[in-house]
Amino acid sequence: MKANISLVIADDHTLMRQGVVKMLEVYPDIQVLAECDNGLDLTKAVIRHQPDVILMDIAMPKMNGLVAIEKILLQRPDAKVLVLTMHNELEYMEAFYHSGAAGYVLKDATGDELYEVICKVYAGARVFPELLNEALKQGGRVPSLENLTRREREVFHLVVQGHPTKEIGRLLNMATKTAEHHRGKVLQKFNVTTTAELIRIAVKKNIYQ
Repeated sequence: MKANISLVIADDHTLMRQGVVKMLEVYPDIQVLAECDNGLDLTKAVIRHQPDVILMDIAMPKMNGLVAIEKILLQRPDAKVLVLTMHNELEYMEAFYHSGAAGYVLKDATGDELYEVICKVYAGARVFPELLNEALKQGGRVPSLENLTRREREVFHLVVQGHPTKEIGRLLNMATKTAEHHRGKVLQKFNVTTTAELIRIAVKKNIYQ
């Protein structure tokens, strides 16, 4: 019997990724089409396999989650991307919500909880933690990231991960000068002048990965 919901899964931690695949094997209507250990391979796998749901981590080599989701949605605007992560900070939830993710689930979820979210996302729902739902009701966007564009949020996360400007340009497929411009805008909006200061803010606000 053919599975009803097809998945592509991306996580750079092999044991975690294989554990999720094993956990989902008990559900006969779930079919894993491909596994990836980096964001670049994920974007290629999505085009190749056309899965119903894309299950991915945030921090991945070669291309992080925020960049990957943008590239995936450019190719497939109707794609259902479900973020599976250890990050329970509001800022991450907000960033992926506004980037077009269909859902966000933490890695401490049980198999049944993950399966339920996959089914809801497949059916067209957007499923995010109550923490974000409450924040949206009370005024929308998270204050610390509210003034950043999508591209600036991508640059922000890459900067605080320690990537130099040239590498950021390569990862985001933009000229080094353009990456430097976005980096400057991020520093300006956070009212700092150096990367070190930006990282300190990120650590203080628990938005460092």
